[in-house]
Amino acid sequence: MIGHEAAQAWLRRALQTDRLAHAYLITGPRAVGKRTFALQIAQALNCNAVSVGDRPDHTCQQCRMIQRGIHPDVRVVRRAPERRMISMRPPPIAGPPRDFVDNVQFIQADAQLRPVMGRRKVYLIVYAEELAEDAANRLLKTLEEPPPFVLFLLTAIERGGVLPTVASRCQELRLRPAGRAQLAEALVAGGSEPERAVQLAALAGGRQGWALAAAREPALFEQQQTYARQLVEALSGTRLDRLVRARALSERWVAHPEAVRETLRVWMSWWRDVMLVQLGLSGRVVHLEAGEQATLRGAAGQVSRQAARQAAAAIQQTLADLDTNVNARLALDLLLLRLPAIV
Repeated sequence: MIGHEAAQAWLRRALQTDRLAHAYLITGPRAVGKRTFALQIAQALNCNAVSVGDRPDHTCQQCRMIQRGIHPDVRVVRRAPERRMISMRPPPIAGPPRDFVDNVQFIQADAQLRPVMGRRKVYLIVYAEELAEDAANRLLKTLEEPPPFVLFLLTAIERGGVLPTVASRCQELRLRPAGRAQLAEALVAGGSEPERAVQLAALAGGRQGWALAAAREPALFEQQQTYARQLVEALSGTRLDRLVRARALSERWVAHPEAVRETLRVWMSWWRDVMLVQLGLSGRVVHLEAGEQATLRGAAGQVSRQAARQAAAAIQQTLADLDTNVNARLALDLLLLRLPAIV
């Protein structure tokens, strides 16, 4: 893990004193390392290292099985791609084999069984905001009074996004983004070229998970640049060009909503960079390619600060609207037509 010194210190103290609550809600921005930290807790609780201070050692059988997602006592629960929520029951028709469970019905019975090979059973619910209300209600009793060998770990972007009845039964652990310099240094230590490490650290916005993934997969970095180019093309195009881009996004929303969310997040960061250039804070922008920098300077000179601020706010509002089941085609059409023009 990169950063999260406070969270790591908390885990060491909890292990040394053997004082852990029965359920934790790990919150923080998307791709900041919530799932990674949750798995680290599961590893620490089941690690074979003799000394508590050495746990997790990441080398023993328990740690390696948890890392690979095959430990029988560590179960990951998350929304299946074809579903809108984490449901109470499994689907009526069995889907493809997965390394996670997409429902919570099994937990009540499974949590009563003692661990198969570890010291503790851990249930990791990824993006707990996606728990359907009936599934969450079914979980409450077990979540509130689990057997002493069971630990629940839930992840969410914000505590407020989780049903209050669930959040109130968990202690919150907040993870924060890493500093740009710290992230770049870690990427260089991991083998990235210094120039690329600086670019990735900037684009990541402190999201350690995204930066590490982009360092392994160059396509993620290129994808971010593509999203930014698509925005610039739309801003400098005709109304028809904008509507064509909106149509493409709305069609993609049906099958790949997360890709559309990431596109809009890149667009929001682009307008944030325009505002930073207008304020004379070019050293804080995240789009660092020479061509991108020139485009940002051009846009900063053509668009007022108020218009740039309104553009970023409109994108943020559209992101929120899409997650409340508005008509995606209409929302994206309206967004593209409202954004300021540049030449």
